[in-house]
Amino acid sequence: MPKTECGRGHIYDTDLYPSCPYCNGGGKMISFDDVGKTAPLGGGESLGGGMSDQPRTSLGKTEALRPAQMEPASRKTVAPEEYRNREEKENKTVSLSRKKMDIEPVVGWLVCIDGADKGKDYRLLDKQNTVGRSSEMDVCIKGDNTISRDRHARIAYDSRHNYFTLIPAESTNNIYVNDEPVYMPVKLEPYDCIEFGESKFVLVALCGERFNWQDGLQGR
Repeated sequence: MPKTECGRGHIYDTDLYPSCPYCNGGGKMISFDDVGKTAPLGGGESLGGGMSDQPRTSLGKTEALRPAQMEPASRKTVAPEEYRNREEKENKTVSLSRKKMDIEPVVGWLVCIDGADKGKDYRLLDKQNTVGRSSEMDVCIKGDNTISRDRHARIAYDSRHNYFTLIPAESTNNIYVNDEPVYMPVKLEPYDCIEFGESKFVLVALCGERFNWQDGLQGR
């Protein structure tokens, strides 16, 4: 491609133009910083859209004009970094929130096997669980009016030694464990039958010799 330079420093293709198209007003220019000279763009237009007497647009290298290099390397959709960072931050926040939640783990259940609430289960927590008809009790047995409203008894779980204890409280009615009357605290075993009023319950233990929340599941 033969090129020449006119008296004003314009370079042009002599095969396309008999004389300098810039001096004659027939073309527009674009500036290339690494070359330091101007060159006409096909069709008489520049990428910057400016005339030769206007501020020139710097594009760096001519290779930037190639369409193939302007296409993305991958067509895979990728979320903007700010959204990825936000999602990671939210996930971490949720994880931390769960750790801060004050969850009292269940250690066993009291299941009614006979009485007005037959079939109902009551969660037992790692503490002294109060038993009675009041909704303020940990084990609220509403269906049996022969059970005291407040503190009929307590069922305690000792996480240090991993066992349950039945503690008679303020009830004047007898309490039985496996058909034996209880007047003092007594250690309970899994599936012991406990009688409160006219209802019978079975202790279903989650924590004990094989599992506790501190050490996890022991040998199978």
